[in-house]
Amino acid sequence: MIDALPPISPDHCIYRAPHCVHQLNEGAYTPQTVSIGPLHHGKEKLLGMEEQKLRYLSAFLGRYKLSLEDCISFVRGLEQRVRDCYSESINLSSDKFVTIILVDSIFIILVILWYNYFMEPNETDSGLQIPDSLVDGVRRDMILLENQIPYFVIEGLFNLAFPFYRENSEVFFVQLSIRYFGSVSLFDHIPQTISESEVKHFVDLLRLCHLPSALRILPQNWVKFVTIPTARDLQEVGVSIRKGESNNVFDIQYAKGVLKIPQVGIQDDSEIILRNLIAFEMCHCPSDSYIIDYVVFMDSLMDTPQDVDILVQDEIFENFLLDRGSVATLFHNLTSGVFWSAGNYYYHGLCQEINEYCKVPCNKWKAILKRDHFSTPWRIVAIVAAVILLVLTSIQTVCSASLFCIKACICYCNYESG
Repeated sequence: MIDALPPISPDHCIYRAPHCVHQLNEGAYTPQTVSIGPLHHGKEKLLGMEEQKLRYLSAFLGRYKLSLEDCISFVRGLEQRVRDCYSESINLSSDKFVTIILVDSIFIILVILWYNYFMEPNETDSGLQIPDSLVDGVRRDMILLENQIPYFVIEGLFNLAFPFYRENSEVFFVQLSIRYFGSVSLFDHIPQTISESEVKHFVDLLRLCHLPSALRILPQNWVKFVTIPTARDLQEVGVSIRKGESNNVFDIQYAKGVLKIPQVGIQDDSEIILRNLIAFEMCHCPSDSYIIDYVVFMDSLMDTPQDVDILVQDEIFENFLLDRGSVATLFHNLTSGVFWSAGNYYYHGLCQEINEYCKVPCNKWKAILKRDHFSTPWRIVAIVAAVILLVLTSIQTVCSASLFCIKACICYCNYESG
């Protein structure tokens, strides 16, 4: 029995979400509109898109003058490599497996091309446009960890149809993909340093887009996990929270009592993309869990709606959710059930610096003084006026005392001379 088990492939990169997080929000990991790849293929609620996929395949072959046999041969040549990318054995025949990979890959290519170029269907592929009601659902399902196809297959079929793009065009498929997923991600720029050879699948692509600009150096020894006070508590000890200038939301910086956090938009799809990025890191790269580290850091800043208010006022969050409390709840829920390498926490050094600042008593005293007495221009004017009045009163008192002394001396001298 044990001898019959297949060997574990080092190429594993597509996983089912771990049960510890999957059970907390099953819908965040399960496709609702379209299945991509073999893991959810054949589910009854997703069968409606299968006919549409075949139309896309027919249109692809007709528009770009490719033969079905050549495409099948291309995918079949990669079959074992593709199977090795899945963390579980795929119990499908070779023909069935190759068909799923081919049909779903072509569907993805055309969806992304039509999004980028607003291509008009011609007489051979009319009726292919996805209904507006399903557009967002298709994009959402394409960023689920369990709904992936290895990127090298999709890229290979794209290059088969468009060899000119590979050799001469500035627009590669990876950049088209980034633009397609831009509306559901946390980033608002297109990284220029990502190459096709790095990308394992679309979840990995989004992770690569989100990585901090300065990657960590793995510590030689396990370090103790440290956290920081909430946003409200940080303000009370004099730490100023400001919007960071970086386009990358993970480039959080701290120096001399100022914590800079790049702005991030929180919307309906944020939980889905973050949950799938977290699940991927848990399975594939637990020692380099930048996404998990970011979520843990942001969660430590928020305990109450008041903490969220501070971050919204400081332009850290663009909150598109219904209420402020839902943001704190979102980050708290994202950390539930997550296991990660706390000893390799990306923000460890930054948190240590903040905690050292918070321990200095005079920083808190200065913050209290600023909050209670210098919080508005009118208070500053009133305090300055009070100081001036105090100085003038003191001067008047000194002058009066001096005049009294002079008069007393004169009287004493007159008395002695008389």
